[in-house]
Amino acid sequence: MELIRFACASCGQHISAATAQVGVTAPCPNCSAAVTVPTTSTLPPPAPAALVRFACESCGQHISASTAQVGVTAPCPNCNAAVTVPTISTLPPPPSVPLPARLQTKLQRKRRYETTVILIDDSSPVLENRKKLTKWTDDLNDAQNWLIRELDAFRGEQYFAGIFDHTQKRSVFKDERGGRLDLLRFIVPRSNK
Repeated sequence: MELIRFACASCGQHISAATAQVGVTAPCPNCSAAVTVPTTSTLPPPAPAALVRFACESCGQHISASTAQVGVTAPCPNCNAAVTVPTISTLPPPPSVPLPARLQTKLQRKRRYETTVILIDDSSPVLENRKKLTKWTDDLNDAQNWLIRELDAFRGEQYFAGIFDHTQKRSVFKDERGGRLDLLRFIVPRSNK
């Protein structure tokens, strides 16, 4: 039920009335002056009562009570031992509830093209002479350009290079030579993305 809150014009007493009582005149409960219930509230809604948080000395049960209940003795809701509401809280405020973390999926979407370059350096010992580089992308032109940049930066003569289309499940380019690759002359067949 919605209440209309207003103050007595004579003494300032705060009064609440039901919306069905709009326009009714009655005596003020404090000073007996005649007050008429207005059509809308003239006072802000009451603030929530402050709580005193404390623990039962017998069982440790956390208990909350309003400040109006300070000094009241009542049974503990857990063990029925007599507890008295203290004047101030003896427990810290409850922790705020964190927002749930975003769900992480185990399988992340793989990109379409996997470009692999294995560079073979003749001047290094056999166990350390290979360097493998891999790049994933959804753009075939990006895959080609990356391959060209990596091979241009390579000073050796031997390499393996390949671009694999994971959507079509086939290689769209493969080259293994002892010389430089000229991808600018190589035309990779276009396929639907």
